[in-house]
Amino acid sequence: MPSLAAKESILGTLVTYIGVGIGFVTTFFILAKYLTPEEIGLTRLLPELATQLSGLGLLGMTYSLSRYFPFFKDSPTNPYRAEDGPNHGFFYYVTVVGLVGAAVMSLLYVLLRQPLVGLYSTNSPLLIDFYYAVIPLTLFTMGWTLLELYTYQLLRVAVPKGIKEVLLRVLQLACYLAYAFGYIDFTTMMWGFIGSFGVCMLASGAYLGRITPLSLRHNSAYVSPEMRRGFYRYSALYTLTSIGITLSGRMDLFMVAFIDKGGLSSAGVYTMAFYMVSIIEIPMRAILSVAAPKIAEAAKEGDKQRVEDVYRLVGFYQLLSGLLIFIMIWVNIDSIFAIMPNGEQFAGGKWIFFFLGLAKLVELTLTCSHTVVSTSRYYYWNVYYTISVLVMSFVSTIYLIPHFGTMGAALAMLLTNLVSYGLQQGLVSLKIGVHPFSLRMLYTLPIAFLAWGADSLLPRMSSVWADLFVRSALIGLLLLLCLLVMRITPELMSMLEGRLPAKFRR
Repeated sequence: MPSLAAKESILGTLVTYIGVGIGFVTTFFILAKYLTPEEIGLTRLLPELATQLSGLGLLGMTYSLSRYFPFFKDSPTNPYRAEDGPNHGFFYYVTVVGLVGAAVMSLLYVLLRQPLVGLYSTNSPLLIDFYYAVIPLTLFTMGWTLLELYTYQLLRVAVPKGIKEVLLRVLQLACYLAYAFGYIDFTTMMWGFIGSFGVCMLASGAYLGRITPLSLRHNSAYVSPEMRRGFYRYSALYTLTSIGITLSGRMDLFMVAFIDKGGLSSAGVYTMAFYMVSIIEIPMRAILSVAAPKIAEAAKEGDKQRVEDVYRLVGFYQLLSGLLIFIMIWVNIDSIFAIMPNGEQFAGGKWIFFFLGLAKLVELTLTCSHTVVSTSRYYYWNVYYTISVLVMSFVSTIYLIPHFGTMGAALAMLLTNLVSYGLQQGLVSLKIGVHPFSLRMLYTLPIAFLAWGADSLLPRMSSVWADLFVRSALIGLLLLLCLLVMRITPELMSMLEGRLPAKFRR
């Protein structure tokens, strides 16, 4: 029978695709029809701002939680003790650090109002009307992230993914429809949009409470002075690192909003392309949620071979699945814009999608390098890495957006990912001796070119819907035949048959 991790990963991916279906209808038919590009840009920018601030407020726990949970986890070698509480008081420590971070973040955001407003007042004035709404949105995001990360450590992925990918989108779709049919005004819709994050935070807490006791009981003596000092150092480093990595990944959107003369309208067009790119990373969201704890556990045990086995397995399947999805979207992209209401307003995002898609494929292949580094004794590298990525992202967007507009932001993202992930992997290979590359990765290239060639040979049909269906069916069948003939996915076939390699099952 498949392991719990394998089942959760598969279920998480399936749930995510259901969410994508809801998101596709919402984004391409509801938002495109009833919201202006400026309003769409706002619905994208507010959560991104909240993500940045939560990165500050979490004080590095997006990384330290995964690294330190194995030391607290109740296990046969570290059994539960009533005086320590469940998982030796882990929930208490997470809650305290989160509350401290939330207070610091909120204070800084209020104090920095003037310079932040100055950035967006010219090209994106609508954002100013919702400046303080970012605070509750950030607090919801922080609480939700902590509960979700804790759940991932218990190797439960499907329900958290259902909350994020399905429940959140259904709640937001209800807000959009209420606005579209005139039941509420735009301001009320945005507050409902923000409230949906709070509902999801509560749902995540309720689920976590079902699978493990949530108690603030703890024993301060359990945490040794050495562990405490290590946690402080690690968290301090990764507070800067998590903010930097998140900011560099969203620098393009922020820069578009206040550099490009279109402001939030340009951000709206960029958002449409970015949404299509987000579909490419769907498998990553579930796979990484399971892989990260396994890499952390292997690193704790000093099992470098198992770290590399998981890294290679994850890197290959993320590249392969991402590439297949990228191809299917690209061959149909003209039809996608054609069937969208007001699609002509967003059709300029075609090549934005192309370059952002290439950047995402680089990220999919090498993103586990962050986990490998953060769970090793070289975790401090990520500070230097983050600084270099931030500088590169900032300089490239500042230079390219004025010359190429929103296309420049996509090119900057591709350039930043190529250089930054390349440097990161170079260090991982040199110092840790781990890399994700394998011969079968090369086999993905002819698959891609074959699909591209087939697309160019297929004639365009007069009916957009017919073309979309026939083209997808034929090229999808071709890709499936390639995988079956080349036999480069033995782990996937074993998983479907109820078997999984021990290196990923442990």
